[in-house]
Amino acid sequence: MLSQESKERIQALYRECIRKLDLTPRYGQRVMIAEIAKSLGAITTDDKGERNNDSGIVVVEAGTGTGKTLAYLLATLPVAIEQEKKLLISTATIALQEQILDKDLPNLKETISLPFNYALAKGRGRYLCLLKLDKSLQQLSGILSTVDLFEQTPEEQDRELYELMLNQYASGGWDGDRDRWDDEVADNQWSHLTATHRECSNRRCPHFDNCAFFKARSAMEDADIIIANHDLVLSDLSLGGGVVLPAPEKTIYVFDEGHHLADKALNHFRLEFGVRAQRQWLKQLEQGVEQFVAATGLPPSIMHSLQAAPEQCRELNNHFNLLWPLAFDLLGERDRVRFEFGRITENLRDLLNNIKAPLQPLLQGLDKLNDMLQASLDTKGEGEFSLDIAESWQAPMGMMLARAEALWEAVTWMAAAEKEGELPVARWLSKTPFGEDWDIKLSASPIAVADQLRKNLWSRCHGAVVTSATLTALNSFGNLTWETGLPDWAGYHRVASPFDYPNLGQLEVVQLGSDPKSDQFQADIEQWMRTQLDFGKSTLVLFSSRAQLEATRDTFIRDWYEKLLCQGFLPKSEIVRRHKERIDKGEGSIIFGLASFAEGIDLPGNYLTHVVIVKIPFAVPDDPIQAATSEWLESRGRNPFMDLTLPAASIRLVQACGRLIRKETDSGRISILDRRLTSTRYGKLLLDSLPPLRRI
Repeated sequence: MLSQESKERIQALYRECIRKLDLTPRYGQRVMIAEIAKSLGAITTDDKGERNNDSGIVVVEAGTGTGKTLAYLLATLPVAIEQEKKLLISTATIALQEQILDKDLPNLKETISLPFNYALAKGRGRYLCLLKLDKSLQQLSGILSTVDLFEQTPEEQDRELYELMLNQYASGGWDGDRDRWDDEVADNQWSHLTATHRECSNRRCPHFDNCAFFKARSAMEDADIIIANHDLVLSDLSLGGGVVLPAPEKTIYVFDEGHHLADKALNHFRLEFGVRAQRQWLKQLEQGVEQFVAATGLPPSIMHSLQAAPEQCRELNNHFNLLWPLAFDLLGERDRVRFEFGRITENLRDLLNNIKAPLQPLLQGLDKLNDMLQASLDTKGEGEFSLDIAESWQAPMGMMLARAEALWEAVTWMAAAEKEGELPVARWLSKTPFGEDWDIKLSASPIAVADQLRKNLWSRCHGAVVTSATLTALNSFGNLTWETGLPDWAGYHRVASPFDYPNLGQLEVVQLGSDPKSDQFQADIEQWMRTQLDFGKSTLVLFSSRAQLEATRDTFIRDWYEKLLCQGFLPKSEIVRRHKERIDKGEGSIIFGLASFAEGIDLPGNYLTHVVIVKIPFAVPDDPIQAATSEWLESRGRNPFMDLTLPAASIRLVQACGRLIRKETDSGRISILDRRLTSTRYGKLLLDSLPPLRRI
């Protein structure tokens, strides 16, 4: 139970914030603070200080305007400090992460009397590698010849950018974080400047003491609060936990935007490889190994492995040459084919298992070589290669090892067969662009990640808070629990929004002459827009498909050119900037957007007074993971539409409606052009879950 001292401290901190920040006390905010603190206060620990009871995990759906960030910070920070745990705040989007880092935490630190430090945690790929920057500039200057394996030589036109980055980093004007560089850095530019964990030589690197990534890691040691994202948390957990971030047992997690946790986990655990991409890589690997052998005196301990590697690459390429026609035949004229219940054909499984035979010794040889090159970077000179050889070859060979490891994992999972009663794995083939041509990609993904999260996160963490404005689907937490594997004993709470919705806005289900399944629907929505959109105000029109957005844009772009901003034709940030600029000038503006504009975008006040939702945002029906999950649910006698499709659409629809009222002073209306909301039983379920705006 939360001690009286802790309870009084949290209450005192809340009063400090209300007074110093001139905030209005909110009932929902106080409820959220109390429920989180009560849950964390019920944790008991063993002699190692680790949680040993079924307490400390709480789920809070906090309606828009609750002030949930302040609530969970005040409820968790004092407990984390008292129990000597790290508080890790994880978000799904960069926008929220930056708001917490640049606004919420600095304000809190200046406001409350409880001192604390905070630090940002990102994956290695978001940070500058000084060694690679140095090598890129040397290559551009002709000082260093390129070890031409997968890497292309840096482009001459990027020299000015790289030199500016070096100067900014050296002067302290930039911390090496890609996201904090003033301008956008293209992927092909950044690829020369960042290292994977296999390329990184860690403490053996000559730039280790000045490394951007390890400086950020060091800052975490002194931080009470760490800000990260869901992807990084999941990556760390998949490596065993405590590799990049603090160990789960020493951490209290807050998953803001928690409704994205399951989706992020699904994407994280997906494995795939392209047939042509692998054939190209294997040729490069074969050439790279031959270059390495020619350039170095091979120690006896690695000689056999490396001498056999080119032949193993050729054998693997032969297997991929056989895989291509088989995959081509399985696809036929289709762009994608999914295997029922994840069961691939026997001839495909045999081919994949044949790939594993030469891949295993090749992988072992690369692993051994990587270890030897790492050891040879040590200035003590105890390695088996000279220092200059190690410095030239460790990074490219580390990259090769990482590619070989990824291929092994993907092939192994693609060829596996689940035991009777186990959840199936979604497996499919698809055509995908590859340079000027196309490739066939083999993919495998779990259909649910509940078991992984239950084992690696919920059973190990010291405590956790899952929060968002939309955690319930159709007014139930059941879907969230099933998707994320949250324990039965977790606490669940809904905190209503403080907004007076009936007096702030209106919601209308427009009764068009057709519904979205009709060929007439496109003409009907265009006719409605011609007469109902106010060109002097601010409007956001949300589409469920890019094709429909583009078709509607093509109809109106000539007449509405000065008013219309469309996702896909301009960057999101530029659309928002131009939209606000037009509204500030007293002009009207209309945004056509897709899913990413239905969530996370913040246009308060006059910046948004009309939200148009073209149709119920059902998931794409041919998504292979969705289809595999539906197939499994049907086999269990369940209704995939009611158990899967409808709850997901409910969350998306609530998020879309949530764009309108962002503050107590906002007003406007929502128009939904899908009459199925009133003509079907499921439509009425969706309507009942929406904010209680006045219905018209």
